[in-house]
Amino acid sequence: MRPINLRRVFFLASVFSLTFVYIFLWLRMIHDPAQYTGTDFVPFYAASQIASNEGPGRVYDLNLQKKYEEQLIGFKFPVENVNIYVNPPFMIPLANLVFTPIFRNSLIFWEILMAFYFLTSSIILFSLMHNLFPLKDLLIFLLGLLFFFPAYKSLLIGQNSAILFLGACLWLYGLLKRKDGIAGLGLALMTVRPHIALPLALPFIFKRKVVFWWFLAGVVALALFSWLYSGMDGILGFIKLLTVSAEGINTTVKEKYMVNLIGVLIRLFPNSPLSFIHLVGWVAYLITIIGLCTLWIRSTEIQGKQIGLAILVITFTAPHLHMHDLVLWSIPLVIILLSAQNDHVLIRKLALVPWWLSMAILFCFFSPILESVIPYLILLFLISAVYFPEKILSLSITEKGSIS
Repeated sequence: MRPINLRRVFFLASVFSLTFVYIFLWLRMIHDPAQYTGTDFVPFYAASQIASNEGPGRVYDLNLQKKYEEQLIGFKFPVENVNIYVNPPFMIPLANLVFTPIFRNSLIFWEILMAFYFLTSSIILFSLMHNLFPLKDLLIFLLGLLFFFPAYKSLLIGQNSAILFLGACLWLYGLLKRKDGIAGLGLALMTVRPHIALPLALPFIFKRKVVFWWFLAGVVALALFSWLYSGMDGILGFIKLLTVSAEGINTTVKEKYMVNLIGVLIRLFPNSPLSFIHLVGWVAYLITIIGLCTLWIRSTEIQGKQIGLAILVITFTAPHLHMHDLVLWSIPLVIILLSAQNDHVLIRKLALVPWWLSMAILFCFFSPILESVIPYLILLFLISAVYFPEKILSLSITEKGSIS
């Protein structure tokens, strides 16, 4: 009698379980007006309407956002409950592409568009690794990244984390393939989350400066497009709403549910002044930037360790970050897999790690305690595995087998 292949059993169980849960959650959302009008796509839809009816320069007018969101949802609410549009002006034409008079149809088209960006990111990662790993193991790994829960969460709620992830994949590809122009432009695309892109870009002032100059060129191009599209009113409005988001006074920011340091502090010390928690969070963010710059200066070469660590630390100390942006954790997972390219047994095990993590994160929904513990245990594991792979993964990585 043939022994049971536990690896295959777990893989198939994960595929069927995640597929069932994902389809169930999506169908429940898309058939419930209270749920789909509560998604993060609402401000994108409202911004598209404002741009068409009032002009792109008025997209960041809070009163107009309130007016159009009230029309969509069907009841009035105070201005602090507005689901504010805090994305750069260059994102508005993308929202215009999927706009229809029926909100639900627009949401579905937006999810399809974002899924296309995730698929494009997977193709980039495949081109980076296809000649380093057995095809079967690589496909299982990449499929796990497509099924990675934060990626699904971003699709479910109509977010644009797929664009952030596409930029991160271009950044990783460019760095490891020594194509600094691609790396810099990938970082520029990540400015859909400026508070994440900036600390990842600044260290390149001190090492591999070409990456930073290409980043700057990409940012200038996007800023010029934004200015031509929305005018100076749009640029200033975007900056103003960034400050509103940073202050946390808008209820839709949902700082209590963020998975970063500020979210942890709010949950641990609910009676502490919000201003003090923000101060601690911003100080940690600045220390992270200084620390990454110092790491870049002291490193002889920017390799996988530095890339993975930068992603993981900044996703914890960034002043605003929710579960859907943890899709960036796929980058350290790629780094970990690359570290194991000389160990075929370990490769087969690591190919299942994205599936393990998605299943673990799903358990967060069953208990607030698990929700407050599991993501941070995963974070600690990833940091350890990225920076000390030979200890955590029991590897003996030679200089020849390291990531360059």
